[in-house]
Amino acid sequence: MLDRKSFKVLKVLNSMCEEGTYKVIDYDSLIEKLSSEKKSSKLSVDQILEHLKLGQYIDIKYAENNTYCLSVLPKGRMIIEESVNAAKTQRRSSLMLVLTALFSGIMAFIGAFLAIYLFK
Repeated sequence: MLDRKSFKVLKVLNSMCEEGTYKVIDYDSLIEKLSSEKKSSKLSVDQILEHLKLGQYIDIKYAENNTYCLSVLPKGRMIIEESVNAAKTQRRSSLMLVLTALFSGIMAFIGAFLAIYLFK
């Protein structure tokens, strides 16, 4: 499994790389895309990239002088797609829960109102 930082880096790399192609990415542009991770050091980024490589989420051709040539592998793309689908499913489930509760409340009110009105 991926931690939050690794997933965020993978998501940024996926947006930067086209499907199945290698892309040369500069460390500064990677940090710029990771806007909230401004305090990340090169060592931590290298560790995250190595972790992603070992997990077979990305493939790194070379990494020299703050420049990386890499590609996001299908496993990495699948993880991102699954998280997007899970988020959509969770939103849809939450919406259905709220609508069901609201509809049940309205129907209970109408039922109680009719019972009091009709059997008065």
